[in-house]
Amino acid sequence: MKKKSSQFLTCLAGVVLALLGSNGFSAQAQSCSWSGGPDMSSPGVRMVGVFFPGNGRFYAMGGRAFDGGGGEFTSPLEYNPATDSWTTKAALYPDNQVNNMACGVMTDSGTSYIYCVGGSESAGSTVTGRVFRYNPLTDTISTVNAPWPSGNSNILPGGFSVLNNKLYILGGFNVNVGMDDKVWEFTTPGSWVQKSTVLPVQLGYIPTATIGSKIYTGGGSTWDGTTLQDSNFSFVYDPAANTLGNIASIPRATGETRGLNFNGQLYVMGGGRVSPNPSNEVDVYDVGTNSWSVGTPFNSARRNFPTDTDGTSNIWLSGGYDVDGVTPLASMEIFSCGGGGGITLTADVVRHGGNRFVVLDWSPADGGQMNVLKNGNVKGTTADDGEIQINVHQQTGTDTYQVCETDSGDCSNEVRVRIR
Repeated sequence: MKKKSSQFLTCLAGVVLALLGSNGFSAQAQSCSWSGGPDMSSPGVRMVGVFFPGNGRFYAMGGRAFDGGGGEFTSPLEYNPATDSWTTKAALYPDNQVNNMACGVMTDSGTSYIYCVGGSESAGSTVTGRVFRYNPLTDTISTVNAPWPSGNSNILPGGFSVLNNKLYILGGFNVNVGMDDKVWEFTTPGSWVQKSTVLPVQLGYIPTATIGSKIYTGGGSTWDGTTLQDSNFSFVYDPAANTLGNIASIPRATGETRGLNFNGQLYVMGGGRVSPNPSNEVDVYDVGTNSWSVGTPFNSARRNFPTDTDGTSNIWLSGGYDVDGVTPLASMEIFSCGGGGGITLTADVVRHGGNRFVVLDWSPADGGQMNVLKNGNVKGTTADDGEIQINVHQQTGTDTYQVCETDSGDCSNEVRVRIR
């Protein structure tokens, strides 16, 4: 896109622009890469990773140190990025059925908690529908009097994700019997609704993430009558319309791992059990183009490991079964983006012909394609030529913009734009 004239750019007429970042305007973004983190205090598998925005820390919830019974963890494990260290918290889980739970951050009466649903105990493969919530700021756990109905019927949660302060569970595993196709919605302080929509195929252990107003999946486990099998089924669920449809299939079969929303794209993190899995491959789904690409792989292939992201700059993962599918790991890896040497984004707001426009400029612009993010969600893809103009019509309010390369995943700083 050609540069606008200076006269056009300065025609702000009542529009206020606020840019947040280094020196009050913009910050440099660093290329993204994986590095090793400190080992957990114990090997751990079948834990759920949760990033808690309230304190910026990563939690490994539930799980066990070894298979065969008696290895279940009794308390959450906390990773503090500021001290680069792990701590075993004092709060105690309400029971030992803490493997393969579904967990996510939700609020109740203005307070944020990590809610966890369902789970199993390894010795007898017993399953619960119990719900509890953990407050990391007070290090306290309490049971929620609203058990998940499917959990009380021997089913482990399948894919799970939070959208609009509601936890959705897609599918599940009826232990040693088969998979499930139901969709459930949990609302605080404690109520469940089974949606009328069902998955087109029964699946469990589904990599799942919320992007914008929809929930996306890539892969998941099927049951062949004897053991779990990986798949490449990929869907999108729209809770508002209560509809579920196909998207482009993830290019490899996987399961027993998580999907993450990283800069508005679905990142499916390794996982899988059928050779050549477990894997360290990161598959990236672009919502705007309905296409998959391969991201930067992490170092040690694994499955059934805790992982989560802050959404824009970091991904944490730890533990899980090693590449042999048997040996529990304690190792940690961290994917980080930030600092100097990357993409610098600035913004102008203009009024023209009765409409308002946000003009984004970035450098370097080295060709290829660039995702444009608004408030953390991909709104479209454009040529990486250094500039785009976005018509915001008569909109007022504050929005955050960012651009990310589709091939490398490198992202710019964020700019916050206020229009009034």
